[in-house]
Amino acid sequence: MRVLVTGALGMLGSDLVGELGSRGFEVVATDLPELDITDPVSVGSIASQRFGQIEWVVNCAAYTAVDKAESDVQRATEINAFGPGYLARAAGLAGAKMVHLSTDFVFDGNASTPYREDDPTNPLGVYGDTKLAGEKSALGANPQTIVVRTSWLYGPNGPSFPRTMIQAHEAGKPLRVVADQFGNPTYTADLSRVLVDLIERNAFPGVYHASGPETMSWRDLAGIAIETWSGRPASVEPIATSDWPTPAQRPAYSALSFDKVASLRIEPMRPVREAMADFCRRLRDNLTGSGITGR
Repeated sequence: MRVLVTGALGMLGSDLVGELGSRGFEVVATDLPELDITDPVSVGSIASQRFGQIEWVVNCAAYTAVDKAESDVQRATEINAFGPGYLARAAGLAGAKMVHLSTDFVFDGNASTPYREDDPTNPLGVYGDTKLAGEKSALGANPQTIVVRTSWLYGPNGPSFPRTMIQAHEAGKPLRVVADQFGNPTYTADLSRVLVDLIERNAFPGVYHASGPETMSWRDLAGIAIETWSGRPASVEPIATSDWPTPAQRPAYSALSFDKVASLRIEPMRPVREAMADFCRRLRDNLTGSGITGR
C-alpha cells in the first residue's frame, strides 16, 4: 500500500515516515518545495498520479506557531484552513483516503473531563480557528477523511517544549513554568504508531482523538523531562498563566479522550515517563557534538 505523507521533514512527519516504512508500507515522503499544500496546482499533482497510485494521504503539514498566528492570520489560514481542503479534494480524485492532523486548540478549555470527539468546539485564537476550519474543509472535500486531533506534541526531530526545558536546564537558567494549564503530552513516535494502526484497520471516516494517556501541567512535564534527561529531580517554579502573558490565549484544560480510538482495539500510548526516556535517548543521538550531553 502506498501512503503519501506531507510535512515529512517535520517533527511528526519524520517519525510517521519511519513507522510506515517499518510496517511494510511504500512511503512517498513530501515536503516543501516539492509539494505545497497551499497551492492547488501543486496539490493537484496527486490526482494526476505524479506520485503514482496513492491509497492514503496523511497531512502532517501545518502552521504551528500559535502566538505568531495572531498577527500572521493570512499565512496561518492558507496552511491550516485552505490547504487541508485542497489536499483532501486531490486525494479523493486520486481514489485515496486521507488522514488529517488537528489539535486540542479547537476547544476553549472550560471542560473538567477529557474532551470527546462530539463535544462543542470553541477556539480561543487564530491557530485554533484555522485548524478547525481545516477540519471542516478536509471533511467537506473528501468524505473518506479521518481527522485526528492530538495535543502537546513532542519529538526529537524538531523544536519541542521538553527540548526547550532541557536546554534551559543545561544552560543553568532558572525555570518558571505555567502550572495551571493541563493537557495530554503526546510523543510523536507513539502517535505515529496509532496513526498507522488507524490506517491498517481502515478506520471509518470522521473525527478521532489521539493523545498520551496522562493529564498534567506544563510544569509537571518540564520536571519529568529534566529529571529523565539528567537523572536528578528538577527545580521548576510553578507560575500562573497570568504570570506568562502570550499573544494567543491557550485552553486551561484540553485533555482528550482516547475512548473512540480504543474501541478499535488500538492500544493506548506509553506513559509519559516511558515515552520521555525514549525521547531523551533519541535526542542525545541527534545532539551529539552540539554541547548538550546530559548527565
